Amino acid sequence: MQRKSIHRKQFTTAGGRDFQVSYFTVAGTRPGPILTIIAGQHGMEHSGPNLLPELIDELAETDFAGIVHVCPCANPLALEIDYEFYPENDDLSKIDDYYYSIFRHYYCPWGYGRGDGETLYNMNRLWNHDGTPGVAGRIASWLWGEICSDANVIIDMHSLQADKPVIFNNREKSVPLARLFGAEAIMMRDPAPNKYRGGNLSWQGGIKHNQYAFCVEFSCQHGLKESEYEWGKQGIRKVMTGINMLEGEVVHQHPVWKVLYKNSGQVMCAGKAGHIRYKVRLYDYVRKGDVVYEIRDLETVELLEQGLAPNDGLVCNISHLPVMKVNDTVCWIADAEKIASSGEVLDNLPRDFFEQ
Repeated sequence: MQRKSIHRKQFTTAGGRDFQVSYFTVAGTRPGPILTIIAGQHGMEHSGPNLLPELIDELAETDFAGIVHVCPCANPLALEIDYEFYPENDDLSKIDDYYYSIFRHYYCPWGYGRGDGETLYNMNRLWNHDGTPGVAGRIASWLWGEICSDANVIIDMHSLQADKPVIFNNREKSVPLARLFGAEAIMMRDPAPNKYRGGNLSWQGGIKHNQYAFCVEFSCQHGLKESEYEWGKQGIRKVMTGINMLEGEVVHQHPVWKVLYKNSGQVMCAGKAGHIRYKVRLYDYVRKGDVVYEIRDLETVELLEQGLAPNDGLVCNISHLPVMKVNDTVCWIADAEKIASSGEVLDNLPRDFFEQ
């Protein structure tokens, strides 16, 4: 029996361009949960689209329970221009002179940057959106009806600019599933987002009582970090194991921390100007008084400042700037709860978990 099937739908942009979106379904060898994996919503996030075809072929030869749906490239026209969204009603030639830099991370050639307000070009604001505006909304509406609305678990794969992967999660109920993936930090997001932010897939994917969703952010935007491809696939395998689609047990090499939304952790700011060197790594746990960073004078190389952790917590949001100015944000020491220890065997979810 052929266990892998391909499904495609044609769409037309406002400018009259025709294109296709594809998803794949791999049927397991016995009944079990439904897992949906979406990647490529944002056009500068290429790692999911690159590793998921390998995973699809692997799963087609693997004995597992349930059904896996995979859409590697949800937004192919945005991926083509290596930009977050596809501005179908705007002057596309503006992308020709655009270049990405982490130092202007939110710059947008069309004036729709993250700091400029809301745009309905952003596919990950259009899930279950009234009227499904534009071609991105029509794609989201199609994928929702085809592979998301009945899924028990949705993994939404994205990329960011950070040294280590992280999981963004809106709902407390999804934490037991999110911790299975193996990212060292699970950042809890707004538990009551407005309509715009509530249009993201990880929020909409957890509305039903037997549905769970979370967002995996890894690799690097506008590039490929192939060293994390196997990590991404292994995370999916671990989730499948933890929800009894695959046999085995889940063990992580690193602890997993849950970072509370709007917690009482403290932001660290530079008190001196100069070169910065960090003495800790992203998501390291520090105690109050631990040395987090040092700043040295550019002319004399004199040590000007040792940044001491203001509280116990997890080191988050380390700045990408090599040279600090006074009052620049250095990092955030977040209050965090350890929810899995290194080397700990995590309990699989009950086999009737999605039927309760």
